[in-house]
Amino acid sequence: MKAATPQTTTIREAREDDLARIREIYNQGIADGNATLDVEPKSEEEIALWFGQHRDGRYTVLVAERDGALAGWASLNPYSHRCAYAGVADLSVYVARESRGSGVGAGLLDAIDGVARRAGFHKIVLFALAENSAGNALYRKLGYRDVGVFAEQGRLGGRFVDVTIKEKLLHPSVLFVCRHNTGRSQMAEAFLRYFGGDSIEVASAGTIAADRPDPGVVAVMAEVGIDISRARPKLLSPSMLARAGRIITMGCDVDVPRLDDDWGLPDPKGQPLDRVREIREAVRAKAAQLAEMLAPSTPS
Repeated sequence: MKAATPQTTTIREAREDDLARIREIYNQGIADGNATLDVEPKSEEEIALWFGQHRDGRYTVLVAERDGALAGWASLNPYSHRCAYAGVADLSVYVARESRGSGVGAGLLDAIDGVARRAGFHKIVLFALAENSAGNALYRKLGYRDVGVFAEQGRLGGRFVDVTIKEKLLHPSVLFVCRHNTGRSQMAEAFLRYFGGDSIEVASAGTIAADRPDPGVVAVMAEVGIDISRARPKLLSPSMLARAGRIITMGCDVDVPRLDDDWGLPDPKGQPLDRVREIREAVRAKAAQLAEMLAPSTPS
């Protein structure tokens, strides 16, 4: 028997020609009775009106595509029209029946985090049926905190059901990308984590990940009290790119679909330790400046 071929999932912004499938997936959620308190299937006109309300640049609709077919969608929606709530987005996410439990939902949630950060949202909230144990487990796994429960909030199938309230604070997110993820990007990740603490989500990756950090880089980082000897270079993935609020390259020629900054630093590989120390200090200064910009209340 042949092994199943892993399916590739692509997440992108929704288009008008996706609306029929978005409607179909949403109506599946209504029919299954475990995803929404809506009970009447949505019409083409209702979905078109809903989509028209998501075109202002902040309230985005994403779709997950597998082998040319839409497998799910997620949207950021207004939580309130009061200006005090401008930093809060409400989340909707629906996965087609045949794709549930296959990672589509997790991919959409990762991607919507990055979209929300770039749109300037501070927090995402969502309301989920308490009976949807698989969905609630996924939300918790991906950082959503249980706020409380609306007891007997609505009627489904002739009975009252509970609705859980969840929230996720969106810390600034930075991804450092280099070719091998052994030197500059590893230093940048370590320094930004040092300066930003828990207030900044930070990662680094390479387009061709190596086996271990450069020994000279490990040595000069140890001199300033930061141990990266156990760090392992990571291979850049689409989910990393989708999740990142800010993508920074280090001065190497790498192909990324979106780039926010290039620090333009020389490669420390094979350099004398004095030169590696100079590069370390340049990375430290840039990381401290970035931490202050992203989380100014964080002591550096």
